[in-house]
Amino acid sequence: MPADSMPSGPAGTTGPTGRGGSPSSRPTVEGPALAVLVQRLTLTPPDVLDPGVHVPALVGDAVDLLALSVPGWWQLDAHARTALDRTCGAGAPAASRAGAGIACWLVRTPELTLLPRLRDAAPDGPATWFLAVVEALAHDLAPVRDPQTWVSSPEGREEAARAFLRAAGLRPADESDAVAEDRWSAVSTVEQRRVDREMAEEVRRSEELAKALAAKRAAEAAAQYANY
Repeated sequence: MPADSMPSGPAGTTGPTGRGGSPSSRPTVEGPALAVLVQRLTLTPPDVLDPGVHVPALVGDAVDLLALSVPGWWQLDAHARTALDRTCGAGAPAASRAGAGIACWLVRTPELTLLPRLRDAAPDGPATWFLAVVEALAHDLAPVRDPQTWVSSPEGREEAARAFLRAAGLRPADESDAVAEDRWSAVSTVEQRRVDREMAEEVRRSEELAKALAAKRAAEAAAQYANY
């Protein structure tokens, strides 16, 4: 096995980002302009969103094309293909399969495969790298934002494009890591729901504290009255 080739893990293997979208401490690599991916999303072929499409084969084809486009990269091994059958096969939710299909469409963006430092974003090889991208789109974003909107709405296209780049360890061209992360937080449905949950939890705790203080004051008042 070549030195830069590593066995592919299951589709849940984390790469540049972990499950749930937690950013890696490793700096990102400059990717294509955001507008390039947004425009490509508007051109998504209908068959990518077809519920009947065989997504594991689509993912395998995408990685095989990466192996041809990026010198020194390697194809999916049997273990990875078996994992894809479990996570993106016919038994997976339709939204997850559609999300994985769109990931395949985006990874074939010419401006992406021509990046001179693309391999820097995938130190563990293209299979592990791309499976992490598929995981982020299919199992983190797709359940909270319908993949149809990744194609049909401006907000959905920007979120999907940024989610793809972030999971791939890339940032939009002309954006710093900090700017890319701030803009991701502004459009991320997952992040917004996390903030909403935290705010709701803060409100709940405040209400519980207020009730506890009120009960304490009432008990103190009752005790003071009983001593008269």
